[in-house]
Amino acid sequence: MFFRVWSPAQGVGVFIHCGRWPEDPDLWWAQVIAMLPDGQLLVDRSWGRAPDDRGPATGNLRVVCVEPLRRWRLTFDGAGERTDLAKMTAGPSGAGPARAFAFDIDIEAAAPVWDMHGVLGIHDLSWAALHHTQGFRAVGSLRAGADSWDIQGVAARDHSSGPRDVSRLGGLHFFVVVFPESGRVANGLVNWRTDGTVDHRVFTVFDATGAETGEELRCTGLQDFRTHEPQRISLRMNRRARPFDLEAERLHGYTLTFLSPNENINGVALDSQNDALVITQSTVRVTTPDGDVGYGVFERDYRPSQLPSPEER
Repeated sequence: MFFRVWSPAQGVGVFIHCGRWPEDPDLWWAQVIAMLPDGQLLVDRSWGRAPDDRGPATGNLRVVCVEPLRRWRLTFDGAGERTDLAKMTAGPSGAGPARAFAFDIDIEAAAPVWDMHGVLGIHDLSWAALHHTQGFRAVGSLRAGADSWDIQGVAARDHSSGPRDVSRLGGLHFFVVVFPESGRVANGLVNWRTDGTVDHRVFTVFDATGAETGEELRCTGLQDFRTHEPQRISLRMNRRARPFDLEAERLHGYTLTFLSPNENINGVALDSQNDALVITQSTVRVTTPDGDVGYGVFERDYRPSQLPSPEER
């Protein structure tokens, strides 16, 4: 499971990535990151057992499903390594000098679930048998040391299940963007295998007219995982009535590593596995052709052997 919250006015947010340990499914692991002003990050990794079946928990992290498919509560009380993007790309993160942080955030659905398996008929994403995503509105609070911020913004959630093995995954582009004023939510995915063959190219836009799904999607690629360049990004969707071209600007983010078959590392761990899959997750501010402004996450995952690759995919 994945949750990502961004509060535009405060310029802060949080990231949660958690799952069951394959050798002991009752044991949860979690990556938790606080995105603070001026590009600062607090990074934590933990393991623990949930007290019930309402969601993951590791002791300092608790994720609770309040109302299925509509509302969740995200709480954390712990600490994380003080770091930034440059330090995260130099090696694994999470065990250095730390700063206490905590958050208590409620998220409520801004659109229906984007069910890539049940609705779109996608059965094999190279990393999961089932996958869905959803856009949310978020309210709550974040505290780091003596500093605190009110959270008033947007969030995204995704959920994968089934055996997870990223060894066949060459890379992907993935985004969820929520537009607070209009209520639009845009989702998109392009993923390819290690030989470069595209598996899936799909998007869905939820708005006042309903939901529209298409397959003509192109997203700006990645020049360098150390800087997330290009930091000005195009998300081009060909809707039935007209092209829907979104221009995005990177605001914040971090870099992670997936080791095969399924080990999730904060920071870059290229010494651990040859040509490991490097994850860049960028918070983006997105503008539509009609001037609507949204915020969300744009993920670009590449193996270093594929870079630089800034062209659209």
